[in-house]
Amino acid sequence: MEDKNDLWSRYRKEPSKEIKEKIVMNYAPLIKASAYRLYQGLPGNVELDDLLAYGSLGLLDAIDRYNPELSDKFEPYAMLRIRGAMIDGLRKMDWANQSSRRKAKEIEKAYTFLEQKLGRSATDQEVADYLGLTVKEFEQLLQEVGSLSVISLEQPLEKDEHDLFTLGDLLVDKSSPDPLDNLENLEIKDYLSKAIAELNEKERLVITLYYYEELSIKEISKILELSEGRISQIHKKAVLKLKGKLQRFLNL
Repeated sequence: MEDKNDLWSRYRKEPSKEIKEKIVMNYAPLIKASAYRLYQGLPGNVELDDLLAYGSLGLLDAIDRYNPELSDKFEPYAMLRIRGAMIDGLRKMDWANQSSRRKAKEIEKAYTFLEQKLGRSATDQEVADYLGLTVKEFEQLLQEVGSLSVISLEQPLEKDEHDLFTLGDLLVDKSSPDPLDNLENLEIKDYLSKAIAELNEKERLVITLYYYEELSIKEISKILELSEGRISQIHKKAVLKLKGKLQRFLNL
């Protein structure tokens, strides 16, 4: 493979389809990394090939839009565009019905309200009471909206869905360049670290193993000696808690 810097230099001087294809080949591993990471938590009806296709479009878009005068690191920018294209593609597939989306949003709002009212993380019982459910019904609801948990982490933090800065960007990903290198969000990152520390022990462990150590739900279930369904439920609840906490912080 040709040197990346040389390719960019040639492409900026004389953009051509041939050089662009070579740039795509150099950065193709970013597509696979993003696709495999996102694919782990998606429903069975989503094909990996679809994610790869959407990611390829995101990489092409990143190459076209990249401005080296604004940032000297292409990889973090490309990762955001690639993942954004995958998320947009999933939305267009409409793999999650509107009812489940609405219920997930209700849970997130419950955590946001109770966090603000209580000044601490809400218990399952408190959230269930707020929603007018029993704890068992609340757990069943978590199971129902389970497939949305990964996407909720990848959705924009602000109301503008074209904003590619997400909660997922704030979690360390050792397998790729840190997308926060060129983003001035250290205060939010610090708040999130504190929010993770406030989760209960199992939730913190699952978040750490899944997002920091990049283990699958199946691998985590073996480590913690719990069923995959239980690990998935803990993961979903932790993500919704974090989104609730962060939304409260953004509204301050």
